[in-house]
Amino acid sequence: MSDTAVLNPSTENSAFSKSLPGLQIAWDSTSLGTLKECPRKYQYSIMLGKQPREISVHLTFGLYYHAALAWYDHQKSRGASHSDAVLSTVRKTLELTWNKKLLRPWLSDDKYKNRATLLRSVVWYLDQFAEDSVQTIQLANGKPAVELSFRLGLDHRASSGEEYMICGHIDRLVMFNGRPFVLDRKTTKSQLMPEFFERFTPDNQMSTYAFASKIIYNTPTDGLIIDAAQIAVGFTRFQRGVVQRTEAQLADWFSDTLLWISMAEEFARRQHWPQNDKSCGNYGGCSFRMICSKPPSTRDLWLQQSYAKRVWNPLIARGDV
Repeated sequence: MSDTAVLNPSTENSAFSKSLPGLQIAWDSTSLGTLKECPRKYQYSIMLGKQPREISVHLTFGLYYHAALAWYDHQKSRGASHSDAVLSTVRKTLELTWNKKLLRPWLSDDKYKNRATLLRSVVWYLDQFAEDSVQTIQLANGKPAVELSFRLGLDHRASSGEEYMICGHIDRLVMFNGRPFVLDRKTTKSQLMPEFFERFTPDNQMSTYAFASKIIYNTPTDGLIIDAAQIAVGFTRFQRGVVQRTEAQLADWFSDTLLWISMAEEFARRQHWPQNDKSCGNYGGCSFRMICSKPPSTRDLWLQQSYAKRVWNPLIARGDV
């Protein structure tokens, strides 16, 4: 048995099985990636819905950045001029970063990622890329292919009889040099060297997006475009890179995905999600390292006292702007 009391996520998270506690049915790149990183971390963060009380500034900055640029894409699709869409996006970004409860703007102690560098990065990105050769694909329903939420049945069932599915959200589907691509935006403090773009092959998130775009939207994409923004104190620098995904690569990823999902079902049956202690120090240290360092009998209490509650549900759609 796991050292932490098993709660049944199905009582509040529709992505989980109604029959087997702890069995996720609807997967996305975040939950699948966390499982691959460490099953115990997956149990704490995805299944039990725990997160540090202090949300990472990198996560907050990235969410604001994506939301602002998606807003611009929607304004343009509705016929707004570039200048009008930029002005509307600046207003929207100021609104997003205003705390209505505290009546003050979003405050960040990070000298790289704060409200000022966010606004600068959004405007400079739009100045550099908004009117280039990349064009948003218009879907059959007339809507722009922006902030697309998808659900894909895998024709693979759990022992409970429930069908597994892959879900997620694609930033944008675009035409580039006459060919369709998935476009994703990333922010980083790192220099935008070739090594930055090489990290996306292989990469679970990018493979999920490429797989979904080919199957769900019937769009035989040539790969993915990564629009990367290097955020510094005095500047934001941009670089565009192209990441390829062949049919053979996607087939290999999908085969592995089914195996990982089968492993997750076995963990749920056993009610035990093992630690991968080789991942504890990755990315500056796992946010649950403190929990795993405690005696097993006390970990549940530490989780309740030291972490906030959130529900990660891949079935929740985005894009209604």
